[in-house]
Amino acid sequence: MEKTILGGPGSNSLFGSNGDDVIVDPTGNDWIDGGYGNDSISAGEGNDRVFGGVGNDHVFGDEGNDYLYGDTGLDNPRILGAVILGADNDKLYGGPGDDALFAGDGRDFLIGGAGHDTFVFQFHNPQPGVDQNYGPGSDHTSIVDFDPAQDTFTFDAVGLGSDGHDANFVNHSAPGNQVDTFYSGPANGAHGAHVVVITDHGFADGSAAARDISGEAAGDIVAYFNYNTMTAELGYVTSDNQVDDFAHLANVQSLLQLAGLGLTASDFMFC
Repeated sequence: MEKTILGGPGSNSLFGSNGDDVIVDPTGNDWIDGGYGNDSISAGEGNDRVFGGVGNDHVFGDEGNDYLYGDTGLDNPRILGAVILGADNDKLYGGPGDDALFAGDGRDFLIGGAGHDTFVFQFHNPQPGVDQNYGPGSDHTSIVDFDPAQDTFTFDAVGLGSDGHDANFVNHSAPGNQVDTFYSGPANGAHGAHVVVITDHGFADGSAAARDISGEAAGDIVAYFNYNTMTAELGYVTSDNQVDDFAHLANVQSLLQLAGLGLTASDFMFC
């Protein structure tokens, strides 16, 4: 049975039950943890920190500068092989304000909304999600509204800053934490940059994109247009000519749109 939990005035700490909860706190700088179950959480005004927890959650930051997690957060290890693995197909809505939305395992949808938003990736190999209604799904994160004029991608790199549990991106940061080498343009012009954006033609998958560029190594990131999914993709180079895609840019539905984003090194950050 669904349980409703309402916060009062001021800044509160709210915790969900082991079932499906509706948690609403209209004001204050709140800490909200949905716990187990398929929860709907609305944090309201204020600078909030919200954890959906285990389950397929809908998390709304609403107004304020919020930190939103579909799962249990950076401080908790992944539970590989356990029953709850991949149960988290979450939807995070930042709303107005400068929000940080954290992609986890499963088929997550991240919508930053208005403001300067940060889309944070802890793993380059998200585990597949399972939706009870639709069955096994893609393990990609979908970013619905990435705007390079005000948003950034951030990758949790091992050995840089305070690592989240099981963070597994390679540190390729320059001073200021943006990527140290960057290339955008035709595939045949790329030679070993740590982030490559290919803008002259599309590919069937990330590995096909890697075969068209030179000097890529494990840990590099490739952005390209996938003509099978008809979206832009972010992929992680795992070995020579092998790329695992980990995210879609759902608002980029043509090669022309990808080129038109005008992505630069400052859009790719490490933490």
